[in-house]
Amino acid sequence: MQCHFRFALFPAGKCLQTGWKGEKRGMEPIPSPSAEAPRRRSWTWGALSVAAAAVASSLVACRSLGKDALEEHLTALPKNQSAATHGLLRTTLHTAWDGENQEFELVYLHRPAQNPDPRRAPVVLVHGTPGTLFTWAPLLFPDGAGPRLDDDRDVYAIEIIGHGIAPGDAAPYTFDRCAQFLVAALETLQLEPAHVIGNSYGGEFVWRAAVLAPERFASLVLMHPSGYERKDDQWLPEEEAMRDNPLAKIGWRLNSLKRVKKALDPHFAETPPDRAEEMFLVLENAHNWKAMVDLARDENGTWSHRLPEIQAPTLLLWGEREFAYPIEDFGQRFHADLPQSTLQEMPATGHYPQEEHPDRLRELLIERFHSLESGS
Repeated sequence: MQCHFRFALFPAGKCLQTGWKGEKRGMEPIPSPSAEAPRRRSWTWGALSVAAAAVASSLVACRSLGKDALEEHLTALPKNQSAATHGLLRTTLHTAWDGENQEFELVYLHRPAQNPDPRRAPVVLVHGTPGTLFTWAPLLFPDGAGPRLDDDRDVYAIEIIGHGIAPGDAAPYTFDRCAQFLVAALETLQLEPAHVIGNSYGGEFVWRAAVLAPERFASLVLMHPSGYERKDDQWLPEEEAMRDNPLAKIGWRLNSLKRVKKALDPHFAETPPDRAEEMFLVLENAHNWKAMVDLARDENGTWSHRLPEIQAPTLLLWGEREFAYPIEDFGQRFHADLPQSTLQEMPATGHYPQEEHPDRLRELLIERFHSLESGS
């Protein structure tokens, strides 16, 4: 996952649409049984009733931020101004889940090649969870002069169902469904083959899609992907809460910018401007929050035995400061299981290379793709 969130019954929260703000409050412990149990039980249940009524009242005031409103807020962030000016595209996507045909709207950003070269395969960027295609804005829209990904090839950033501003409800959200959605997106955009890049959970979406439709992939770039079963001591406490807490799926009602920033900060030497607000906004939408919880519960390594099927050249890119999926536990294992893989570490980099060091990553990717296409 990209970041992790703690759950409590009464955490601080803010509702974007209503302006309601909650304060941290705790419940008194239920007294142990004693001779005075009947009288104390009456007091306890009375307190519980009052607390429940207060929570119910505040939760009713909190409403999920709709996707249209979410798009307005995300495109208004200064970090996303170039992407907003460039504009997003939409088309209809068809896929089949559980034997039934499904129709969704595909939202994506397309940077056409400035000087098209038929030798250059397109690039497709796939965000993680909870994420949005806007995570790629620093990579796609550099501030200064220098080489660009779209100098000689088309570049696409795709919004995966259950994330960002992608409309529609595909619950329960699973890695399999997200991978099938990605395959359908590649088919809809007629991208064959393409260099496909995935970050975190997006990395697992990508490598699973490569198992399902290998003909669509010229190469893979996986940055800290998930994909293996984790041991009990490898789960962070907040991840365990998402997997086990029965109230986790309503956590969006108590979403707060302060808590999101606290979760993000360890992944950066310095969290970029607007980054915490972007993720906070994404998680104000109930579908996005539920997708995050669903996918945390679906992270189980059941497809890891299929990794050796992937024959496309694969770059495994690991930040030196990555701690969610340590290189010694996960990077080395991916490298051993993927027959055409290269494992490379990025110095002084955390979980989000595309945001922390976009210029360095851009140069690395351009060199990588040109090398593959020249046969060297």
